[in-house]
Amino acid sequence: MPNEDALFEQLKMNDASALDALIRQYYPHILQYCRCHIKNMDEAEDAAQDTFIKAIRHIDHVHKGKLKPFLYKVATNVCIDYGRRTRPGELPENFSYCETGFKEVEAEIDFNATIEHLPQKQKEVIILRFVSGLKVREISEVMAEPMRTTQSRLRAALKRLKKDFEKGGTSNEP
Repeated sequence: MPNEDALFEQLKMNDASALDALIRQYYPHILQYCRCHIKNMDEAEDAAQDTFIKAIRHIDHVHKGKLKPFLYKVATNVCIDYGRRTRPGELPENFSYCETGFKEVEAEIDFNATIEHLPQKQKEVIILRFVSGLKVREISEVMAEPMRTTQSRLRAALKRLKKDFEKGGTSNEP
């Protein structure tokens, strides 16, 4: 699998094998990120696919070494668009109980419930850092804000989560 810079150069030259490599390398991570924002699995998969379509369409606007943050920025915007289309709390039409992967789903629900009360930007930093595994520098690029601001948001979110954990619940204060 080519490194990110080589992959980036191949994508700029419209190399079809580079597109396959990009999808193999980043699709699982982008899908997981979309799942944190979109509860319906089918819509999350659609959002992940739309992310790659839009990213390839605008690959000329990416700078070398910025491919990963660019993908997450596109995914962020796609998830926002999908969020505008659906009503919060709406169950998917094909909702059914399924035992396969129950523990993973339960852990995901617990995680989402734990961060649900955080302000949106703090929640986003937590998701990008701990679910997507991005570095603080990459998160600041995705969120288009200074690295110090990102660091402050991360510290504030972790401090608040620690405080809530020590209390044994969540707080709804801003």
